[in-house]
Amino acid sequence: MEYVLEKEKCCVCETVFDGVAEQPVDLDFSLPDYCPDIERILKCRICPSITSKNISGDRLDVDGAAVIKLYYLDSKKQAIRYCEHTSPFSCSFNIKNTSQDMTAVVKLRVDYLNCRALSPRRLDIHGAFSVCATVCSKSEQEYCRNIEGDDIQQKKHSETVSILSGTGQQQFSVSEVLDIGQGKQSPETIIRSELTINIQDSKAISDKLMLKGEALLSILYITDIEIGSQDTMTFSIPISQVIDVQGISETSQSEVSVDVLSYDVALKSEYDENSTLVTLDARLCATVYAYDETEIELIDDAYSTAYELDMSYKQTPLVRLVSDIALSQSVKDEVKTGDSGITKIIDLWSDGINSITTYENDTLTVKGKINCCIFALDGDNIPFYVERALDFVITPEIPQGLESVNAHTNISLIMLNFRITGENSVELKADIRLKATIFETRVCKAITAVSGNEERKREKDKTAALTLYYADEGENLWSIARLYCTSVEAIKLENELTDDVIQARGMILIPM
Repeated sequence: MEYVLEKEKCCVCETVFDGVAEQPVDLDFSLPDYCPDIERILKCRICPSITSKNISGDRLDVDGAAVIKLYYLDSKKQAIRYCEHTSPFSCSFNIKNTSQDMTAVVKLRVDYLNCRALSPRRLDIHGAFSVCATVCSKSEQEYCRNIEGDDIQQKKHSETVSILSGTGQQQFSVSEVLDIGQGKQSPETIIRSELTINIQDSKAISDKLMLKGEALLSILYITDIEIGSQDTMTFSIPISQVIDVQGISETSQSEVSVDVLSYDVALKSEYDENSTLVTLDARLCATVYAYDETEIELIDDAYSTAYELDMSYKQTPLVRLVSDIALSQSVKDEVKTGDSGITKIIDLWSDGINSITTYENDTLTVKGKINCCIFALDGDNIPFYVERALDFVITPEIPQGLESVNAHTNISLIMLNFRITGENSVELKADIRLKATIFETRVCKAITAVSGNEERKREKDKTAALTLYYADEGENLWSIARLYCTSVEAIKLENELTDDVIQARGMILIPM
C-alpha cells in the first residue's frame, strides 16, 4: 500500500544559467588627424560597458560597447597623448528556462590585449573580453514533513533554513555636475576616468530596500593640449536609492550588489573655455536577494507497526544564510618602478582586483591582487607607464563548525595612495572593502516515497500486555520501539521517561 506524504514547500534561489561568451577584439587602427605621431605606446586598454540586457523567454540578450583606449608618448613634446575607438558588441545566451521570476547579473571581464605600432600613426590591436552571465530564478523546493497513517511511527527533527522571500533588480541613473574647484587649471580634455560604487548601508521596509553609499569618480585630464600638462581629481558622489523588492520585510537579511553598466564623463565648457565643471552620467543596476529564516520539520526515519516499509530517498540541500560581512582593510607594499628612476607620479589607479575565496578548517580566506597602474616621470622627466600588484589576504570571522560554506564575496577599492621612497621605488597603499554573504549548505536524506509491503506484515506478540526488556546505557528508544512494533511515546509513558536515550542500564517495560 502507498502512504500519502505531506510536503512543505520552501522558496529557494536557484542558478538556472551560468555561462561566458568571449568577444574578440581585432582592430587595424589609424590615429585621427588631430593626434600627434606615436613615439612609444604607454598603455592600451579595453573598457567594455553594457548598454542593455534583457531576458525574453528562454533567451538573455546583452548589448554594449567596447572602448579601446590608447595612451602613448608623442614624438615632439614627449607628453602623454590619448585617443580612443569604440566598437559595439552584442551576444545572446540560451537559458533553457521559462520562469517568470528571473534576474540576470552580467559582468564584463578583460581577458587579454596586445597592441603593436605598425607605424607612427597605425596600430594593430588584438585582444578579447568576456561577457559573464549568471541567471537566478525563484523556485520551490519540497520537503516531506509527515507521513499519513495510524500505523506509521516517525522520527523527526527541526532545521533552520533561509527561504528566498523576495528578489529585485532595478536600473537607475546617477547624473551630477562636478566642480574641479578653484586653484586648479581648467581641463581641456579628459584622458582617463574610473567609477566605482561602494554601498555602505541598506534598510528594508515593506517590499522596498533603501540603499545608501557613494560613487567614487577619479579622472586624469589635460590642462594644456599644446604641452601635454595634466592633473588629477577624485570626486565622491552620494548615492541614495529605493529598490522595489517584492516580499522583503524589516526582518529580512539581504544580499545586495550594485554594478556599473555604463557611464560617461564630459567637460561642461560649452560657454566658458575656462570652466572647471565636469558632468557625470552613469547607469547602475542594483540586484537584491532577500532571505528570511524559518524552521522546517524533516523525517529522519520511519517504520510501520503493521508492514515492512519500502522507502525512497533523495539528497536534498538545506541552505542557511549564516553571516553578512562588511569590513575594511589597508594593504601597502614598496614596489620597484625600474632602472630609469622616478621623480613624480602623474596618475595612479587600479584596473582590476582578482580574488579567490577558500574555506578550510573553519577559516574563510579571501586572497587576491590589486593591479596598480602608474603614469610617472623618470629621472629625465619623461613620462613612463608601469604596472605593479598589491597582494592582500583577508580572513573574516565567521561562525565555527559549518558543514559546507558558499561565500558570495566582492572586493571594492576605496582609496589608492602612494609615497615615493627612493630613486626607483614607491610605497603603494590601498584601502579595500570586503562585502561577503556567507551561506551554509547541509545535505540531508529526504524521504520521497513510502509504501507498505502487504506480503510482509509485522506481527505483535499478543500473549502479554507488557514485555520486559533489559536496556543498556546509551541505547536509543527508537530502535527498541521499532523492534517491538510500538511507539517511543508509549515506552516513555509506561516507564515515566523523558529522554529518547536510556540514561542507566536496567529493565524497562515495553507495552504490547
